[in-house]
Amino acid sequence: MFAIETTTPTPGKMEARKELRMHRADEERIKAAAAATGLQEADFIRQAALLRAQEVEQRLSLSILPIDAFEAFKAAIEAPGKVVPGLARAAEASKGLLKDVD
Repeated sequence: MFAIETTTPTPGKMEARKELRMHRADEERIKAAAAATGLQEADFIRQAALLRAQEVEQRLSLSILPIDAFEAFKAAIEAPGKVVPGLARAAEASKGLLKDVD
């Protein structure tokens, strides 16, 4: 049998259902792959979908910049701060207007 990458399923009762259409050839490929990994077809499909969702989530959490743009960004955040006239006054004036939620 093949080892496959797995993801931790959400605990609890599975109540949501999805129905999908596919070509018979795709169904046969999935059936064969599920059998080769020792999984039921539904588990194989669910794991594949969850792994793909995890991959998409990871890509969405990344910021990819060209090297020159990254170097400019890095220089900007490492540079000493600048005094912005009126900002301290505005911050003081707005004190107490917004509160953090615990």
